[in-house]
Amino acid sequence: MLEHPTPSPARTTARVTGIPGKRLRPALAAVAAGSALVTLAACSAPGSGSDSGASANATPTAVNTAVGDTPATLTLFSAAGLQKYEQGLADAFQAKYPKIKVKLRVEADNNYNTVLPRVLASDSAPDIVQPYDLLGSVKDNLLTNLDAYNKAYGWSEKVPASALAPGRVSMGVIGGGSLYQAGGSAGPLVGVFYNKELAAKVGMKTVPSSIAELESVMAKAKKQGITPIVASNQDGLIGHLYNLLLGDYMGADKLSDIVYHQPDATLDTPEALKATKTLQKWIKAGYFASDVNAINQEASYGQFTGGRGLFFFQGSWIVQTIDKNFKGRYGVFPMPPATEGGPYAGMTSNTLAFSIASRSKNKDAAALFLDFLTTPEAAKVAVDSGYAALASEADKAAEPSLSGTLTEQIQAGYAAIAADNGFDSWLQNAAPEVNTKLTQQLQLLVSGKVEPDAMVKTLQTTYADALKSS
Repeated sequence: MLEHPTPSPARTTARVTGIPGKRLRPALAAVAAGSALVTLAACSAPGSGSDSGASANATPTAVNTAVGDTPATLTLFSAAGLQKYEQGLADAFQAKYPKIKVKLRVEADNNYNTVLPRVLASDSAPDIVQPYDLLGSVKDNLLTNLDAYNKAYGWSEKVPASALAPGRVSMGVIGGGSLYQAGGSAGPLVGVFYNKELAAKVGMKTVPSSIAELESVMAKAKKQGITPIVASNQDGLIGHLYNLLLGDYMGADKLSDIVYHQPDATLDTPEALKATKTLQKWIKAGYFASDVNAINQEASYGQFTGGRGLFFFQGSWIVQTIDKNFKGRYGVFPMPPATEGGPYAGMTSNTLAFSIASRSKNKDAAALFLDFLTTPEAAKVAVDSGYAALASEADKAAEPSLSGTLTEQIQAGYAAIAADNGFDSWLQNAAPEVNTKLTQQLQLLVSGKVEPDAMVKTLQTTYADALKSS
C-alpha cells in the first residue's frame, strides 16, 4: 500500500461507551486556517524544580503545573522532515510562555528512528520526542508515565479518547492503561473527495448521511454515464475505501484492535464480511473503471482532476498535488456512517502527540508544552502546516457540509470523526505480510477471482501467522 502516513508504533483505540445510535459530541471545534496539505509525522522529579540529581524518573507522582513563569530550556528532538512544523509549535509555545525556551535538536529522517533509543538513554537526553517504538521505549523505561500530568491538566477531558489511546500502554499492549504520549489532536482526514461539477449533475446537494445514501448517489452517477469512483489498484489503493468500510461496519475500535495486536482481535467477523461484500457489490455494479487494477496512484490523480469520476476515496495529503490544476473544483467530506445517525470513523495519525523522556530534567515544563498542544494556538500551527486539528474551545463540532472552503470541509470532517471517537488506522499496518496480502486480495476481488468470505479468511490467516512469527 502507498500514500498513507506510516504510523508510529503498534497502537489501538480505547473503548468509548454511549447510547447506541447517539452521536458523541465532546466540546471540540475545528480550527480553520491555511489550505495547503502536506503528505505526511521547571521539574522532572516529583514536585521539584529540577531533577538534575536523578538519572531518570519514569513515573512522577507529584507534579507542578504552575511553571509558566519559571525560566527553563526544553529540547525537542525532531526528524528533519518535521522541523518546520515542530519549530512552528515551539515558536507558538514561546510566544505564550516567553520564559521557557524550546530548542530543536534535529536528526536526518533516515536516522531518527535508529538513534532515538540511544539518545533517550544518554545523559544528554532531550525533553520531548515522538518515539517510533512506543512499546520498546516504555519497556526500557525511556519515557515518562504521564498519568499524573493527565490528571493535573485534564487531558482526557480535552482530547478525544481515540486520539489519546495510541499513547496508552498496559502489559505490553497499546490502547489502554497508562499514558505515555499526549498532546492535542491533529492529522490527515481520509474521506470522500468529490468533483463539484459532477456532484451537481447527479443532484448531490448535501453530504450523504449513510452508506446507503452514498450508494444511491453512485447509482445515479452510473446511470448518467459518470464513473462513480476514481481509484488506483495497481498499488492497492482501493484499500483506502476498504479500510473506511471496515471502520464503518466493524467500528473503529475493533478495526484498531487488529492493527494494534490486541488479544483475540480478529478480522473474521460478520461485520468485516459485510464491508467486503459491499466493496464487491460496488465493483460488480461498475462503479470503478474497468481497468482499475492497471491504474497507479499518479494516473488516478490525473483521472480525478480530469473530470473522469465523481468520488475519490483518499487522504487530505493529496490536496498539495491536485490543487495545482484542480483547485476550487472539488471538495471532501468524511465517509458516511454505516447507518444514518451512526458514528463516523476514519483513518488518521496524530501529529500533535508527543512524549517526555524519562531522563528529562524539565518534566514539568515539558508537560506544559504537551498541554499547550491542546490549545487553539497549537491547532492553528497544525492547520497552517496542512493538517486537520482540533481545539477545545466550542460547544460542538461543525457538521460536514458541501459548502465552505476546502479547509473548512477538511476540518469539519476531522472534527466529526473526533467527536465520535472514531479514529482508527489502516489494516495493512497490522503487519508487512498483511500489507502485501491485502493488495493481492483487492486485485483479485476486482478481477472476480476471490469471494468476500475467502478474502476475509485469507487476510485473517495472514494476520494470525504474522503474529505467530513475530
